[in-house]
Amino acid sequence: VYTVGDPGSASVTVRDDDLPRPVVSITAKAASVVEGGDAAFTLTADRAPAADLAVSLSVAETGDGDYVAAADEGSATVVIAKGKTEGAFTVATVNDDADEPDGTVTVSVTTGDGYVVAAAPDDAAGVTVKDDDDPVLSVADVTVTESKITSVMSFTVRLSAPSAETVTVHAQTRDSTPVSARAREDYAPRARAPLSFKAGETAKEVPIVIYADSHDEEPETFELVLSDAVGAVIADGVAVATIVNDDPMPAAWLARFGRTVAEQSLEGIAARMTASRTPGMQGAVAGQALPFDQAASGTPAGFGHDPFGAPATQWHTMTAHEALPGSGFELTGETDGAGGSMAFWGRAGQGSFEGREGTFSLDGEATTALLGTDYAGDRWLIGLALAQSAGEGGYHDTEVTPRPGTQTCDAENDERCRDAVRAGDGTVEALLTAAIPYAALQASNRLTLWGAAGYGFGEVTLETVTGKRYGADTNWSMAAAGLRGELLAPASGPALAVTSDALWTRSASEKTRDLAASASGVTRLRLGLEGSWRVVFEGGSRLVPRLEVGARHDGGDAETGLGLELGGSLQWGDPRLGLSLDLSGRTLLAHGDGDLKDWGYAASLVFDPDPASARGVSLSLRQDWGGQATGGLDALFQPATLEDRTGNEATSRWAMEAAYGFPAFDGSFIGSPHVGIGLSTAERDYSLGWRWTPEAATAPDVSLGLSATRTESDTQAPEHTVTVEVRAAW
Repeated sequence: VYTVGDPGSASVTVRDDDLPRPVVSITAKAASVVEGGDAAFTLTADRAPAADLAVSLSVAETGDGDYVAAADEGSATVVIAKGKTEGAFTVATVNDDADEPDGTVTVSVTTGDGYVVAAAPDDAAGVTVKDDDDPVLSVADVTVTESKITSVMSFTVRLSAPSAETVTVHAQTRDSTPVSARAREDYAPRARAPLSFKAGETAKEVPIVIYADSHDEEPETFELVLSDAVGAVIADGVAVATIVNDDPMPAAWLARFGRTVAEQSLEGIAARMTASRTPGMQGAVAGQALPFDQAASGTPAGFGHDPFGAPATQWHTMTAHEALPGSGFELTGETDGAGGSMAFWGRAGQGSFEGREGTFSLDGEATTALLGTDYAGDRWLIGLALAQSAGEGGYHDTEVTPRPGTQTCDAENDERCRDAVRAGDGTVEALLTAAIPYAALQASNRLTLWGAAGYGFGEVTLETVTGKRYGADTNWSMAAAGLRGELLAPASGPALAVTSDALWTRSASEKTRDLAASASGVTRLRLGLEGSWRVVFEGGSRLVPRLEVGARHDGGDAETGLGLELGGSLQWGDPRLGLSLDLSGRTLLAHGDGDLKDWGYAASLVFDPDPASARGVSLSLRQDWGGQATGGLDALFQPATLEDRTGNEATSRWAMEAAYGFPAFDGSFIGSPHVGIGLSTAERDYSLGWRWTPEAATAPDVSLGLSATRTESDTQAPEHTVTVEVRAAW
């Protein structure tokens, strides 16, 4: 007996095993992976299984690499969850240090229960495993200094280790950001091109042509870029090239231009310290005085000496080039109640300069117009001058001469250089406007002190032979001081005079896109002593020994040198006998150029019964050794630098002349026919001529000379010259 419970019945579902089974396939998520990463796969069923479906897999590795751990190879199982159609499977790869070929991880679906393989007998998918131990490519930064017209710099591209296979990488240049060096102007560009390393090579050079110029610039940069490497990986693919510039322009040219402007300005100011303060208008054109006021003459007390050492009245031999410097004017007012007078004046100056800076030669010409006003008291003067200066010149590399429009790149005649631009030589222009206050003080009856300072601004422009123009603003500063005095000035006995001055100038240019900032200074120190002793004997004969010593130092950023000049003379004369004897000599004892030998000695004997007049018979005999026997101190006080002193050879020369003077033109002039002969080591010359010199006080102070000379040489055919000489004093 039993009782039926609740529920009292049960049922079982019987599945038909003849229904279609899921079809399973496999695909790779990514075609490749770098060693050390996971190779990912996806299993896909064409229908969702009613229950979790275990799919059997086979894992294998192909190729020469060793990227899959041994434990991970062989069989594996992935479950596609109930109701899902996908399952994921990954294979971890091994990251080692071996440089090996790329390999492939292959996963295959193998047969199993409950599913059908998509591509019987199995379905497979593969993932390429890339070796990350390829040699590493890198390129290093490089720095080069511009030199000459063209030079070559090299980038070095390196492989970290030799490769058994050929490695290639593309290399090309590009301008930096922001643009610094310019392709085809500062360097020859390299287009994108392959660079190949053969088996075993670890370094390759990439030459780039650098185009030098003469103007100073800030350091410029451009880049070399690596890309698209095959057989290696790029670690550092950008290298920076730095072009360092140490060229002399415009600093070298501005230093000499600034010095010339200072000298021209001081020359005009010096004239003011010796100028007449007679009321009225005076002027000159091309050195010829304009007689606005015939009474305007004389020199005020206290300013009777040029503080730069030049006398107030000089002889001039005029040329067309001197027309501008010889022009000027001054307008002087009446003396006021305080005993002083105001004056307005103008003056023009012109001069040239030359120099060298390394292998470059420089030249230029400067013109300065001065317009000023000053007020002078009894023993002092103060004034202000405005200067407008213009300069032009050039620079040239004396060792390498560029040819405009042509290129000579590297030895391989690289076609990339065809369009490059070079700039080695060029021209310079400058404008300068300056204000220069000045003052002078008569400290005593025999000593005058003076000083001047100035500041100006302007612009400089460089133009290369290729037509490129570079401009910059400039500024200029100047300071100068000096003295001149007669320490002893008796009618007879010992006399001693001193002259000294110091000059400093600074010229600078501003930084621009194409030019670096520059600054250059020039200094000049000069000191001269002149001593003499006049001795008069009974009967009228006289003896005058004379000694002069001068020192000069040029320093700074232009021509430099140290000079010590020693000179002397001994003069004897007896009016009763009509005889005079003059022994003189000078030598430059020290100089910055140790090879310079500048010296000269002379002896002369003159017979002239009437030395106060050019009338009658006169005979002279002179012997010279070396160069000029006098004027060494004057040469030290010229604006030209010591380097312009060229020296002389130890030559000897005899000269003799006979003349006879007689009245001409109603006694206003003396006409003197003369004949002479000169003998030296290798030459002989014979001369015949006529001179006219003023005799009467009312005659114009003009001398005229005409002579014909025949010169015979041991090595050349005879030469004949005719000389016309005109001298005027004003």
